[in-house]
Amino acid sequence: MSPLRTRVLLAVAVISGVLTWVVLDVVDPTAVSVPLPWTVPVLLVVLAGAVLSVGRPVRRWNQGHRDRPLDALRAARTVVVAQAAGVTGAALAGAYGGLVALLVPMVQIEVRLDRLLLGLAALAASLLLLVAGVVVERWCRLPPEDRDGQAGRQRGTGSSRDGDVRRSAE
Repeated sequence: MSPLRTRVLLAVAVISGVLTWVVLDVVDPTAVSVPLPWTVPVLLVVLAGAVLSVGRPVRRWNQGHRDRPLDALRAARTVVVAQAAGVTGAALAGAYGGLVALLVPMVQIEVRLDRLLLGLAALAASLLLLVAGVVVERWCRLPPEDRDGQAGRQRGTGSSRDGDVRRSAE
């Protein structure tokens, strides 16, 4: 599994933002029909916290706190969740950025100002989700091998159970 690339995340955000801005400008130039409840930023912040909490055990294990064995499947799922959070955060940040760009010229209207502030809060929460995904993905990287291969033995990659799994897969 390849790590998230900054260019890809930036491309997702820009494409999402431009598409949102163009579609809203054509379909609904005042952005009245776009639902934007106050729960969106709250939910995105909660999701970012959940991603960070899921990644914490993997981080602790990589830092040397190996009082319990780390399930490889759990670590792989953590990486997938982190990458999904990163891409989702980028797409939502672009979309809310496009909405904010559409609402900025109408800032003098009080109702639009409220929607603009809510859009900015959702944009910030989306960026928080993006950052949480990228950080947790970095936490899940294995430490580099020592010259003598000590890191591999400490991680438990040489156990017979792993060998059985590899042999059964071949």
